[in-house]
Amino acid sequence: MNSTEAIFFDAALPRFVSAIAEALGDEVLRDGLVLRDANGRLSFVSAGAAPAGDREPLEKKLVGSIGAYAQQERVLAFGDEPGAARVLKDSAVFPFHVEGRTIRLLDRRIVGSAWLDDPRAEAEGPARIVFASLKGGVGRSTALAITASDLARRNKNVLMIDLDLEAPGLGDLLLDADRTPLFGSLDFLVENGIGGVPDGLLDDFIGVSALTEPGGGRVDVLPALGRSAIEQPANMLAKLSRAMIDDLEADGGAITVATQIATMISRFTRRNNYDVVLIDSRAGLSELAAPAILGLGATTLLFGTAQRQTIQGYSALFAGLKLLAERDKDAGQSAEWRFLLKAVYAKASLEPNTASRYRDELYDLFAENLYDADLGGETDPDAISFDIDDNTAPHWPLVIPFNAGMVDFDPVHAPNQLTASFYEQTYRPFLDGIDAIIQTHVDENGALGS
Repeated sequence: MNSTEAIFFDAALPRFVSAIAEALGDEVLRDGLVLRDANGRLSFVSAGAAPAGDREPLEKKLVGSIGAYAQQERVLAFGDEPGAARVLKDSAVFPFHVEGRTIRLLDRRIVGSAWLDDPRAEAEGPARIVFASLKGGVGRSTALAITASDLARRNKNVLMIDLDLEAPGLGDLLLDADRTPLFGSLDFLVENGIGGVPDGLLDDFIGVSALTEPGGGRVDVLPALGRSAIEQPANMLAKLSRAMIDDLEADGGAITVATQIATMISRFTRRNNYDVVLIDSRAGLSELAAPAILGLGATTLLFGTAQRQTIQGYSALFAGLKLLAERDKDAGQSAEWRFLLKAVYAKASLEPNTASRYRDELYDLFAENLYDADLGGETDPDAISFDIDDNTAPHWPLVIPFNAGMVDFDPVHAPNQLTASFYEQTYRPFLDGIDAIIQTHVDENGALGS
């Protein structure tokens, strides 16, 4: 490598892998693992014993291949050296494809580590549905509110949870000032890490929406912010910084944010007999979006518009999910969590060519990353895959047509926006899709609210 040549993140790993293969051979590369630390620096741990003789020329060659991206203190370790065996057996290792080779990669992260957690299979109890998107402004929260209204109108009990802590809005959509509870999900995550939240105080976190009517279903809302946070905005950033960190146990262990959120939802779900739990996720690929999309055992609706930026954005997410699926398959697990994802075509123009193109792009996204037939390039008799025209498949989107009347959606000030006559024509196909998700959960897990 030329001493003046700059090596950036994307080029460092391929160069390092090539240097290891050239110096130690493909078999040693395959059996060992590449460790990428929290700063992105690389080292290699060989499964074999350390060779006799001077290792300095070999280590110098590896450092020279990637410059500043080499772990300066220990770029090379062997299986018979202290700590190496533990690293080689780390359960977080996943297969990674680099220019025609498959390596074992252990990626240490500080921010973004939640995207490496084991995804959760479908949760027991009432169906859970996460409303997620890469960007705001795609009608995610509007669809969530209308879904709750429609379910309640048909005598279903609904729990709504706002996990969009950085840009909360669900409480404002469904709770006026008199109905807003004292606390919200932000407070729960903060207090849970200090003194805990007693069962007797859970009612202080729930607001009963005006959608709840005598003889109909109940709509409870756990907003991100309660009255306490709204009245003391100076504490908002301080709370947020503490809600998004792992809690420490007495023995020094850590309770991840994903586990905290899953526990919180389970506690509130047990509080009442709910038919479905609707969850508003943080938009984008932030650390806080990962627990909602992967950690709750929920069907995740991935909202998007038929634009190039949607497919490009979801390509990054799906590439990461593919790594987790391959890690599961490597461990002999089915990775059925992949099929809890469902595309949503939001603000659809219903122009036939655009709709067809978008469905094809969604199919490619799912097929290349999550359907079995494409995992690892091999097909096995037990593979789970879907035809491109299968309208029950995860890639086949639920459609919400664009409706200019929804632009100023604000049902607290305009309650008529949550009447069936207002939303029925636009949202009925989408709501039928929600019903199908709930019914599938019932068929597979038993009675609602169990």
